[in-house]
Amino acid sequence: ILIMNENITTKDLLNLILENQETPKTTESKEMELEQAISYFLANQIKNSDDTLKYYKIEFNCLKTYFKMFDIRSTKDLNNDFALKLINTKKAEGVKNCTINKMLGTIKAMLNYLVKENLITESHITMQKLKYKEAKLIIPTPEEILRFKKYMDNQAPLEYRVMFYILIDTGLRRSSIANLLITDINLDEQSIIPSHTKENNKIKVYFGNKTKSLITEFIMLKKGLKSKFLFPSKSPQKPIEATTITKIFIGIRNELGIPSISPHRLRHYFGTNLIRNNVNPEVVRKLLGHSSIYMTQRYINLNDNDLKSASINYSLADNL
Repeated sequence: ILIMNENITTKDLLNLILENQETPKTTESKEMELEQAISYFLANQIKNSDDTLKYYKIEFNCLKTYFKMFDIRSTKDLNNDFALKLINTKKAEGVKNCTINKMLGTIKAMLNYLVKENLITESHITMQKLKYKEAKLIIPTPEEILRFKKYMDNQAPLEYRVMFYILIDTGLRRSSIANLLITDINLDEQSIIPSHTKENNKIKVYFGNKTKSLITEFIMLKKGLKSKFLFPSKSPQKPIEATTITKIFIGIRNELGIPSISPHRLRHYFGTNLIRNNVNPEVVRKLLGHSSIYMTQRYINLNDNDLKSASINYSLADNL
């Protein structure tokens, strides 16, 4: 506390103020060696699914060449200058913006995680995503779905039928279906709470009577295997790979000549069908397990016919 004295000079007053000021403390910036940072990040992705972890590993494997090319040795080197070099190099290779965004997004995810863990001070990449035109989602038509369903009902093995009906009845991702535990299914309630989800978030979906009947029959048929998985692999103690489901559906669609069918496109169809039947988008979001409504809007394919139908049916001029 300074006690004012009427005889004190301006110079002395300034000296007193300076003496009582604390010298600002400089905090040393925390960084990590690159290899250590990547290893720590990958080893601590417990909250993410196996598919997400696999995705990160693939991206970092692709990035190794560029880390070496631009002499990236620590998290400090992962900055906007490096990001710009990476962008220009990948563009020169003819790589699309959406693919470059995935690479940069992986690096940002790691840096943000390390900041959160207080292992580094800050992320040095502040660049925004590159702009790109999102590919139009391809969704099967009702006629194509009926053709595929007819094949499943009359020619496909029971296992394939169960996969198909769970897909069109619940909209679950193929990875969730591949890893379904029998205990995830409540036949009385006709619901599924998958233990394996993309973002490890808890979701609950429901299925109809036809799907219930098929699941019940399939569980009884597989009882002798003593597997906890609904779709066990050749080893009953392991589930099938998610890619196996895709291969099954691609084989059938090629045979039928319906290129628009795939497990993920059936998921798109599920979401679009709910919206067209006036289901609240927030309900659709929860059923699909999306973290944001933005993702749900991407899955919804409202074409010109949908817009025209809505405008004409609810025309104020015609209905007032």
